[in-house]
Amino acid sequence: MADKVIIYVKQSNEPLVPVTVRIEWLPDGKIKPLMYWTPDNSCYLIKHIYESTRLAFLKEGGVGIRFKVRVELEEIPDNMAHVRHETYLYFTDGRFCERGFIDQRYRHPSKKYVPVTVDVFPNADYELVYFRVDDNRYMVEKTLKVEPRASFQAGGIGIWHKVDVRLVNDDNNEDPNPDKSERRQAALYWELDKWFTVRKSG
Repeated sequence: MADKVIIYVKQSNEPLVPVTVRIEWLPDGKIKPLMYWTPDNSCYLIKHIYESTRLAFLKEGGVGIRFKVRVELEEIPDNMAHVRHETYLYFTDGRFCERGFIDQRYRHPSKKYVPVTVDVFPNADYELVYFRVDDNRYMVEKTLKVEPRASFQAGGIGIWHKVDVRLVNDDNNEDPNPDKSERRQAALYWELDKWFTVRKSG
């Protein structure tokens, strides 16, 4: 049985196209789509977000969120003139609803909510790409474990991700210190609609 298509783009009167989307998940729980890949591996950069609307407020209804975006093809073939267009990008899953209901029951001084960059596949599976803590940007080189687990120190609810990471520059994947790579293991927690790391005590 084929996986259900959860993430896709669709224009008026056109069939849906499943896509893999790179998003930035912000500390306030909102998501910002950055680019997407179509099944032929074409990459479209999202140049402008006109609006975002929960599907429950649309005529077709449902759970999730829809973005109206202007996109541009990253690499332009010589025989293609039309490389920019507007389209609708759909996330038809409750995990992407920008619910924002982490309340004081889940707050803890050891939690630090952080922006996380994630690639989300058409079936809503995902892969961690980057995250930022203060002024440091880390590239996730490998996800080692994923388990439903709260933090022993900070509590909370959600999913624990144990990852191998490397410190990289803000604008590329190179090491800030060209003479030495800074690698370590880290833990990220996906808590309903936000991501957090645990502050070191002391």
